[in-house]
Amino acid sequence: MKLIPLSAIEDSELFTRGMRFRIYHVGLNVKDKKDDYYEYMLADNPSEPEYMLLTNVVGYKAGSSLALVKTLDDKTKHAVNAKALKYSMGEENTFWVRE
Repeated sequence: MKLIPLSAIEDSELFTRGMRFRIYHVGLNVKDKKDDYYEYMLADNPSEPEYMLLTNVVGYKAGSSLALVKTLDDKTKHAVNAKALKYSMGEENTFWVRE
């Protein structure tokens, strides 16, 4: 696993469902600050297919959604680009979890 800062990713980079992202320094009461994060995964949004959901997948807030992310206008690819992710998540302390 490698953490890549969202701010270092080109706006045109594409992401599909199942890809994960972390936001650090969220204020969790943890002993080690490296554990102070929420991890989100891109998921399909059946009620609004022009958006994907960023859903928390780690810890007591698992299942909670952070934001909707606009999918590409090109409907042959069900994906979002980094520009849309940056808009929805913010870039500060935000990382792509590259497997």
